[in-house]
Amino acid sequence: MEVNSVKMIIPCQCLLGEGPYYSESRKCLFWVDILDKLLYRFDLQQQTVSRYPMEQAICWVMETTEQRLIAGFERGIYYLDNSTFQPIELYSLSNLAINNRLNDAKTDRNGYVFFGTMDKYEQQSTGALYRFGHQQAPTIVDSNYMISNGPAISKNGRILYSTESSTRTIYQFDLSEQGELSNKREFIKFDEAMGFPDGMTVDNDNHLWVASWNGSGLYRFSPQGKYVQFYKLPAPRVTSLTFMGDDLDTIAVTTARTGLDKEALEQFPYSGGLFIITVPFKGIAETPVHL
Repeated sequence: MEVNSVKMIIPCQCLLGEGPYYSESRKCLFWVDILDKLLYRFDLQQQTVSRYPMEQAICWVMETTEQRLIAGFERGIYYLDNSTFQPIELYSLSNLAINNRLNDAKTDRNGYVFFGTMDKYEQQSTGALYRFGHQQAPTIVDSNYMISNGPAISKNGRILYSTESSTRTIYQFDLSEQGELSNKREFIKFDEAMGFPDGMTVDNDNHLWVASWNGSGLYRFSPQGKYVQFYKLPAPRVTSLTFMGDDLDTIAVTTARTGLDKEALEQFPYSGGLFIITVPFKGIAETPVHL
């Protein structure tokens, strides 16, 4: 079933919009433009959009249990100053493969962070999936990714979804309360017409939502992996999504302009924008990072 329910577009024209994150305490939505090295903030109460330039690529942002912001940058994890948003190093990842950078991230229900890395040139499977939190530094928990994306966590917190975008494959793992992964198995494989699976989240009905790069929308799958719905958007390169608002019943969707030719940009002028859509479903509030 195909649905179109765009409520609002923020025409930010991101080269590579990513990492939408809703902060309930701040009533703000954050997202990033990785390639333009920008952090965006949308204040839902004031209805204002602000952007903050960074010196290096910023890939995602989250909130800790102490209501501090942390962000994944190209090769490290940093605190962000609460007023200036300037970074203060928390973990260096200087041992990353030379052409790798951080990509996508999510907390599990216990506050561990899972984040992926990828080959910036999309040539080698040198990326990995990492975990940190609960006084543990980042450590590799799965490897051999060219483009690690997702991840997402089931409603009960016992399954982690992780995407290898280059092979159009979404995997499932069993996830323990200690953040340990086991029993990796293939869950969903996109065909060529569906595009490439990118960022993901899980709703309150335990259905998996997947942003589709070159697929112009969002796919919704049942807990058994059955395709249920498709939300079409007027942008081909859809990168990630999150539920937002007081009732978590709207979705913020990031998109990208990078790699689109003049003809595609004329056909889809809102590419790179942030789309807000209304849905008859509710999300699950993000668990703060437990450092």
